[in-house]
Amino acid sequence: MKHLILSVAVSLCLLPIHADIRIAVISDCHITSDTEVLQAALDSIKTDKPDLLLISGDLTYNGEKQGHLAMSDLLHNFSAAGTRVLVVPGNHDILNPHHSGDEATTADDFSTIYAGFMGDIRYEGSLSWAQRIGKDMAIIGLDANIYGTGQYVSDGCITRSHLQWLAHTAQTLRSEGRMIIALVHQQLLEHFNNQASLFPSTLYNIRYQKKDNEDPVVTPTELRQAFADAGIHYVISGHFHVHDIAATDFIVNGKTWRIWDIGTGALNTYPHYFRTLQVDPETQRANITSKTVNLHSGYDMNLLKEQAQSLIKSRLTALLGETLATMALCIIGDDLCQALIAFTQGDEPHRGGAEIYERIRQNTDAVQAGFKDKLLKTLHSMMLDYNGTDETNVTPDATVVLQP
Repeated sequence: MKHLILSVAVSLCLLPIHADIRIAVISDCHITSDTEVLQAALDSIKTDKPDLLLISGDLTYNGEKQGHLAMSDLLHNFSAAGTRVLVVPGNHDILNPHHSGDEATTADDFSTIYAGFMGDIRYEGSLSWAQRIGKDMAIIGLDANIYGTGQYVSDGCITRSHLQWLAHTAQTLRSEGRMIIALVHQQLLEHFNNQASLFPSTLYNIRYQKKDNEDPVVTPTELRQAFADAGIHYVISGHFHVHDIAATDFIVNGKTWRIWDIGTGALNTYPHYFRTLQVDPETQRANITSKTVNLHSGYDMNLLKEQAQSLIKSRLTALLGETLATMALCIIGDDLCQALIAFTQGDEPHRGGAEIYERIRQNTDAVQAGFKDKLLKTLHSMMLDYNGTDETNVTPDATVVLQP
């Protein structure tokens, strides 16, 4: 009953009248019983008094119901000050077989727990929604989780009927003169070359669609074009734990239409990124500032390196086995850490990306050939960033200005 009363109060609150709409964004909180980082982020965000807080999925560690309830309590307390909160589920949040301690969360559970934090225009039978914001903006939140496969799936996909709902809803909102921002979990656009082939689970794809499904999924190409046709310039995403902004141009009615995919780094991963956006709905200009949760004394490069080493070791072991992984770490471990840190910080070409790539290329002769090819292909994309879509400056309080 407490949550229901608070939900009604939040949903009825009116945004202050501003020339710009102020939006805070966090992603991939992955909370368990420890909510220190999330609480610190909410406290920091609260000082800016944003109109909206958007959370792009993976609210909990592995979809534990108690984790969702704890998250909901924190969000209700936060929103009591007048900031509207909107969330979409991530692949970790619902029917996750890896949940610990208590029962897994169903889609119905999620809808009930976050009743006050989802839009009032709903796509029946899913957790997708839309919400009008003030007089000239709207947020559309899409649930692209894949259910019913009998296995844990981190990929996302969307069916044709789902896409039709998106097109119809967007048309209605645009006819009211509203700018539309999309809130999703999996990334819509590639953030570096070959991301779709190297890391397909980070993007929307059709790998897990059932062949006998009468409501077929939409291909990534169709989906991206549909977002452009729907009049969406800005897509707020998470999932990949990468703090990066990508852009791609489309043709809509004979004219160029640019979409930016604004990926926000995982809140549970150092340096605990979040973003603030100041958006003018009339011009659709967006000032996007990267921020970090300050739980440490300054920017701790040692902690960042330790985190990179742990991630690289686990990935290499999964790919190569323990013996070859140990050998690879001895040969190129330090360079791989530098590469990952440069990618995490953004603006890879200006952070020694070409030099890092060349050192690793020269030092991988002793590594298994098949792995070497894949590794170099990945590094080539990440470090040299030839697709030209990297718009990131992740230095805290640095601002990127995007203008359609």
